[in-house]
Amino acid sequence: MRHKILIVEDNAINLDLITAMLEPFDLDIITAEDGYEALKKTDENPDISLILLDIGLPGIDGIEVFKRLKCNEAYKDIPVIAVTAHAMAGNKEHLMSLGFNDFIAKPIDKNILYEKIREYLKIEG
Repeated sequence: MRHKILIVEDNAINLDLITAMLEPFDLDIITAEDGYEALKKTDENPDISLILLDIGLPGIDGIEVFKRLKCNEAYKDIPVIAVTAHAMAGNKEHLMSLGFNDFIAKPIDKNILYEKIREYLKIEG
């Protein structure tokens, strides 16, 4: 079974970069460019295995998207990794205290991304 991953990122260059980084993994990749689209794509794909969620999104931000997902019984168990350029002291702790499963700072380090993908999707190697 192929894992399905949702990448939520409003910057087209970053979205392309993350998608390209994930090519070595055999994943079905779904993308969303804002919070509303992220919620819609989640509704359309209830079998998502992992969400990479940018925090600074137009419309509703990543924190609000996260809160809406976690209060929905169908999605509350999907691991969500916060992806943010706002990697200031205390920010990671704040996001983790809200219940995010993990945190990746931008610019994204490919090795850290791969480690998280392997960990959450239980992929060997």
